[in-house]
Amino acid sequence: MNIVVEDDIEERFRRTVANTKGFRKGNISIALQEAIELWIKEQTRRKSPKDGE
Repeated sequence: MNIVVEDDIEERFRRTVANTKGFRKGNISIALQEAIELWIKEQTRRKSPKDGE
């Protein structure tokens, strides 16, 4: 997968990954997968019927 993001977003993402996970090889990929999973869960939650409605 190739993606294009704004430079500012990429810089903040890389900085945050380095600060939270360190500079080890593969940490950006791991963090990106976590971010995608969170996004999918949020989108799925928004589209699911709410309990009691």
